[in-house]
Amino acid sequence: MEKRKWYDKDIETSLLGFGAMRLSTIDGEIDEEKGFKLFDMAIQNGVNYFDTAYPYTNRKNETFVGKALKRYPRDKFYLATKLSLNSFETKEEALGSIDMQLKALQMDYVDFYLIHALSKTTFKKFKDWDLLKEVIKWKEEGKIRHIGFSFHDDYETFKEILDYYDWEFVQIQLNYMDVDIQQGIQGYYDLLNRGIPVVVMEPVKGGKLANFNSEVAKDFKNYSSDSLAKWALRWVGSLEGVKVILSGMNEISQLEDNLKTFKEFQPLNEEEQKIVSGVREKLKNITKVGCTNCKYCLPCPNGVNIPKNFSIYNDYYMYNDKNSANWSFNILKKDNATFDSCVGCGLCSTKCPQGIEIPESLLKMKEDMNFLK
Repeated sequence: MEKRKWYDKDIETSLLGFGAMRLSTIDGEIDEEKGFKLFDMAIQNGVNYFDTAYPYTNRKNETFVGKALKRYPRDKFYLATKLSLNSFETKEEALGSIDMQLKALQMDYVDFYLIHALSKTTFKKFKDWDLLKEVIKWKEEGKIRHIGFSFHDDYETFKEILDYYDWEFVQIQLNYMDVDIQQGIQGYYDLLNRGIPVVVMEPVKGGKLANFNSEVAKDFKNYSSDSLAKWALRWVGSLEGVKVILSGMNEISQLEDNLKTFKEFQPLNEEEQKIVSGVREKLKNITKVGCTNCKYCLPCPNGVNIPKNFSIYNDYYMYNDKNSANWSFNILKKDNATFDSCVGCGLCSTKCPQGIEIPESLLKMKEDMNFLK
């Protein structure tokens, strides 16, 4: 198993980390038998970094992860969990979180404690509640070992958070398609330049990079028999500042494939880097509608979120991911913002700088994606 040292820290983690968020459930309960098999196979093959969080699996994830890891010596694994600000209505609730989490995990301490999913909104809450001094206090008390944050927002917000504290590690979303999304690749380089260890989530873009447009995928398949997921993982692992790549493995086959990638890990060579860059550009160029998300068409008098509908449309033809498309569509549906609310008035088309016939395009989307519910 490929291992990475955390610069001058006495820490060496497996490059493959086990993200427990997507563990399989049966009637709302984690499938323990299957989960134990996954954890056992991971540990027996050198995986030593396990990631959970308070809200995962309807707040049952930490309890299972603790139960699974409790069967192994404490020095055989690193455990990461998070202060999930969106889960608490008051500061007092947040202050009690660490003791509640340690009890659920059946652990005396957590190795890596992240301020969870920081954004403009959650960062303001973190500062308003003056929680940094509390988290530092937990570290001084030995309840946590290292303080970091995970992130979901834009680059400017990332920079503000990065400058707020001397963070010991940072978890970011990064894959070869998201180099310009959220903090992007520039955020990675900021961390690298500061010598801050990087933990990466969504290296396969929620599974989208494991199965996408078959014509584009030929660029990878004509070069080697490696799985599409392996190409994505190798791209992230080729970044020297990345110390852990989290993968949400809920099937033995997924774990087996990842273990093959990381047991004898090979960074991408120059030719392979060029192939990945080519695939990125080809996927970006797959568009059913040439919407640039300028939002000139908004507001729609009937509440249709036109750019978001087209984003779902284009993404589906890039990645062939019906589950992801349905998930995004259902978010719009809650706000009555889907193509179903379009009455064909055409006001939007008169404002579109790209000259898109928007009502007709929304109707075509409805025809092409008739699986949306």
